[in-house]
Parts: sequence; C-alpha cells; structure tokens
Amino acid sequence: MTEFQVAGKLWPLPALHRHIVIAEGEILWSAGGFIFSRLPFESGKDNPISSHYLGEWAGLACGVHGLSQKLPVEGAEWQSLRSLLGRVSDAEFALAGRAMQVVTWDADHRYCGRCGGATEYHPSDRARVCPQCEFTVYPRISPCVIMLLTRGDECLLAQHAHHRHPMFTALAGFIEPGESAEQALIREVREEVGLEVGALRYVGSQSWPFPGQLMIGFLAEVTGGELRPDPAEISDARWFPRVNLPEAIPPQQTLSGQLIRTFAAEVKNEPN
Repeated sequence: MTEFQVAGKLWPLPALHRHIVIAEGEILWSAGGFIFSRLPFESGKDNPISSHYLGEWAGLACGVHGLSQKLPVEGAEWQSLRSLLGRVSDAEFALAGRAMQVVTWDADHRYCGRCGGATEYHPSDRARVCPQCEFTVYPRISPCVIMLLTRGDECLLAQHAHHRHPMFTALAGFIEPGESAEQALIREVREEVGLEVGALRYVGSQSWPFPGQLMIGFLAEVTGGELRPDPAEISDARWFPRVNLPEAIPPQQTLSGQLIRTFAAEVKNEPN
C-alpha cells in the first residue's frame, strides 16, 4: 500500500513520519515503544490492509497500519493494548487506544450490516458507506457509567465476576437506549448490589478502548437498600474505610483508580 486514509481522501504513505502497527488485536512494541519513525517491515512483505491518519505526534504526522496477520519483526514483539497501562504516558495510551479503535472499526465494517454489500470510505468523514443502500457506519463509541459508592468515610469496592485479576474496583455499566447517565447509574447500582443512591458528583470521563467505551465517572452517596451483590456480575463487594483501602485497586491511569484516589484524598467536613 502506498497510500493512507484521511477522512476519505488518499494521501501518499511517505507523508507519515510516525507509525503504529496493529495486527490480530495486538500492537507492535520495540525498545523505543510502539511509535516507529518508519515502517518496521519491508515494503511489500505484507502491506497494510488499512492505514489511517491519527493526527500529529510530537509535531509530526502519525498514522496507524492494520495488518492481516502478525509478522515477525526483528527487535520488536506483539503486545496487548492492556499491557501498555502503566508502561506509557497517558497521552501515549490515548493514542494507542485511538489507533486500535480505528483499525478495529475499519476491519469490522468492510461489509454492510444492512444489505451485505461491500462498503467504501466516505469522501470527507471517517466513515464507511454502502454504495447500494447508503448505510453509513462511523467508529462506534459505547457510553458507560462508572461509579464509586460512598457512605460517610467508607466506599464500596467490588470484585467483578468476569475479571481475570482479583482487583477491587468501582461499579460500572453500559447506558441503555433512552437513559441519561444518571438514570443508568441508579439502575446499575440497584441491579448489581441492591443499593439506592442520592447525591451524585461528576468526577470526569475517559476513553476506554476495550473495545470502545466512553466512561463517565461519578461519586455517588448511598441512601438506602441492603447490600446484595448479583453473583452473575459481582463475586465480592465490601465497604472499606477511606484510610484502609485494599492494595489491589486499579492504577491511577484508569478512571476507576482516579475515583478511588479522589475519595481517599478527601477529608470529610465535620461540623464545628
């Protein structure tokens, strides 16, 4: 491939000065990281099935290349995106997540989900269009709520049944059609642990590329109910004092970790 995609337009590949390579859901990593100053494989060896412009990195044009299969590359190895957490800066992880989501979207929508026809790139947007029925598919982002439940100087942390690592973290769930973020939070808390919440405080949001979520984070005060974890979702849920949190919590780079650390750093205002 000698060209890459920028909002539907094709540009010569040499115009890119920074390169990220992805194949089979993994990212190519070398001693210098995952951003290469040139393509780390020979031209024509296994040309990318898709290449996309991502913007500028350190003032130079950066793109991602999706391969049909993982190639052996001297001095480099293939890594999962999740393995980069804690190993790269927040900005680098955001770039890697963006690269993974764009390549995955492109690979998943080469054919129309409505009529089955082959899709083409939109002439001006990052989208794929079916020329037969005009169905247009943009990269999909799924909104989720993530919430740390609080009760005075305690917070509720849970171990999720489907997580591979025994880590205590905040509750989370997808926003369903027709719901606001606040309505989804109230419903998810009730379904997952049987509790009711009152005052909500928005803390922040985070792109979470596993595979393509936008996490919306809150601190939520518990007002009632009885703690009854749903065994299909939660393997363990406990109240922890602010000053005695478990060691196995998410890292600072995650929104869940930020919610927990925000609560831990606050001092409860006592009446005079």
